[in-house]
Amino acid sequence: MGARVHPWQFGLVLCAALTPLPVLIVWFADSGILALGLATAAVVAVPSFLYARPSAFVYVTGTIVACLVLWSFVGAMAGMFLFFPSALQLLLATGADPRERPAAAKVMAGAGLLLSAAVLAYGFTA
Repeated sequence: MGARVHPWQFGLVLCAALTPLPVLIVWFADSGILALGLATAAVVAVPSFLYARPSAFVYVTGTIVACLVLWSFVGAMAGMFLFFPSALQLLLATGADPRERPAAAKVMAGAGLLLSAAVLAYGFTA
């Protein structure tokens, strides 16, 4: 059995895909923007399907980050700015492997979790 993506990396991808959804549901429950947010979350979750291929995981994650940064600015008026922290979480996920960088991976995983908490706190207090 070959190398796999570390569970911390997998978890950060899931956080990136799922964290903006509760806020989008609360803010845009009765509009078509919610469908746009769900489609964006589906694209953000794509790296989670590459669990068994770490090199493809990193490549696809980087590609999605580049597209997501542009999308979060272009779709800002439609609430897609909530996915900008997801782009940061995806970047953190590429390096959050404690088998390669033990100390840095802890910092990256912690920063990703703090980003999730910040998005949820902002979304439910704004």
